[in-house]
Amino acid sequence: MSGSAWWLVGGLALGVVSGCPSGRNLPPPPADNPKPEQAPACGKVFKDPKLRSGAGCCIQPTAGLLKSADIAAACGLDAAAYLGETRDGTACRLHFQKPGQPPGADPKLTAVTVSRTMVPSGTAAPVSPDALLAWTWKKVALRDALGYQARATGNEPGLLDTQNILWAGRGRRIVGLHVPKVLCTEEQAFALLQRTIDAVP
Repeated sequence: MSGSAWWLVGGLALGVVSGCPSGRNLPPPPADNPKPEQAPACGKVFKDPKLRSGAGCCIQPTAGLLKSADIAAACGLDAAAYLGETRDGTACRLHFQKPGQPPGADPKLTAVTVSRTMVPSGTAAPVSPDALLAWTWKKVALRDALGYQARATGNEPGLLDTQNILWAGRGRRIVGLHVPKVLCTEEQAFALLQRTIDAVP
């Protein structure tokens, strides 16, 4: 190849390279376009000024154990009755508004609350609710799991006037469930307990 041909090839290559902008030459992103707000991972968060803490998606180990559609189907609620979820520590609350429910009701009394106890490996699997809790319990029938319902709440009177408080265990898989009586009957609450213990991995 002649010297002039080399010059021509080199010039073309230089022109191609110089035509590509470097990172320093890129224009800055437009500042007037706000970032779209990300939807929460859970889809719907319930907000109420009476809940001073806990607004936000449920977290592990209870997130997703019981879904709003499960509660709506089991308790005969319309899907539109679901208001969203909040958390109480690691417990997950799924809030509903039933037709005819008085406005301004305590949001904690209109939410199904799911909790899960993590039992370390190497310890004996529980066969009943915590004996240190000064409550009394009765057994309820579950498929392939132990089930209990609170019958008296010791020094916390009035809890059972508004909700069914349930416990289920299958080996080291332990769940607790608070089901408002305004949303579900006792039989429906037992069905939810079965569904919840079945969902524990």
